[in-house]
Amino acid sequence: MTILFMVILCLEAQRKGAVITMAGKKSEKKSLDYVAEVRKLKAEGPQRLYLLRGEESYLREQFLQTLKSVCFPDGGDDFSYHRIDGPELSLTELEDALNAMPFMTERTFTELRDIDINRLKDGEKLLSLLKDIPEHCTVAFILDADYEPDRRLRLCKGLTELAYDMSFTVQSQSQLFNWITRRFGAAGKRIEFEAVQRLIFISGSLMNQLIPEIEKIAAYARGECVTVADVDAVAHHLPEADVFDMTGHIAKREYNVAVSMLSELLSGTEDNEPIMILALIGAQMRKLYAAKVALDEGLGIKYVMSTTGQRYESYARQLVDQSRGFTLSQLRKAVELCALADYKMKSSSADDVELLKETFIRIASGESDGEDQ
Repeated sequence: MTILFMVILCLEAQRKGAVITMAGKKSEKKSLDYVAEVRKLKAEGPQRLYLLRGEESYLREQFLQTLKSVCFPDGGDDFSYHRIDGPELSLTELEDALNAMPFMTERTFTELRDIDINRLKDGEKLLSLLKDIPEHCTVAFILDADYEPDRRLRLCKGLTELAYDMSFTVQSQSQLFNWITRRFGAAGKRIEFEAVQRLIFISGSLMNQLIPEIEKIAAYARGECVTVADVDAVAHHLPEADVFDMTGHIAKREYNVAVSMLSELLSGTEDNEPIMILALIGAQMRKLYAAKVALDEGLGIKYVMSTTGQRYESYARQLVDQSRGFTLSQLRKAVELCALADYKMKSSSADDVELLKETFIRIASGESDGEDQ
């Protein structure tokens, strides 16, 4: 709970004009320019060693297929293409693949799929092999997010230094918007700008997750143009999106709707554990607190976006609107209630569902910490 209340103290200090510096300022990750990377690959040819990783598996697999087509412009065969699946790695098998000569092609390609490089033995021998990859050979490590390399390890540090390291992360807003628009266009539909925002907000930013949602929405929408209503009707809602909407109903005193949404979350998938829902509510309360500080002190919408991590201005403004339904004292108390409930869930045998419901009711009732505003 110490970190939790440090956040509140920092926000309070900013509200009162104090300056607090915190070490380790997090910088924004720059998303990979997929189009530029593909263009570079086709113009310059393949590297000898690739590390293709990251949570955006759709783009990662698309790049892999492009890489294979560049290595095998006339198609591959069993003699020139080798695949080794993890999580373990046989160095003998890898060495045999590296020593194999191309047959009726100019290159060989070795795909190392889901190798747990953080747990590999004989790291020095592996690095020695990778330092001496033949000119005619391309090797690619394909790693899901579960196998993200730990750069503190000597092997991982050496691998990332040797390889052409590509981290496939969530694309920028403009890239994602354009891609979604094109996908709907291929299905014969146009989509409103607000509907694109809503789709990303409730279903997430990963392309593999969005593809089935786009297909469902395109099949459902009756008109030529997809609307926000179409998206809300059939798209999968992430729990954090539902919590955002739920707190909005609390702020508007629409308690019956909010209770109904909580019940739906609890009766949803088995992944919707009470402690997970509580964590999402707590995170939302902290965001609302930051938005309330910004509102009271006139700090502006950009401050809200940077402080809460909200990517879209329209939803940051909704956050500010929600905060109008609470006082700072109520939001401080809500954060405290969530922290206490989390502690009880983790340290006692209390009924987690009942703890969550009790916390929800106390927040919805407007309980405050009693401090002056």
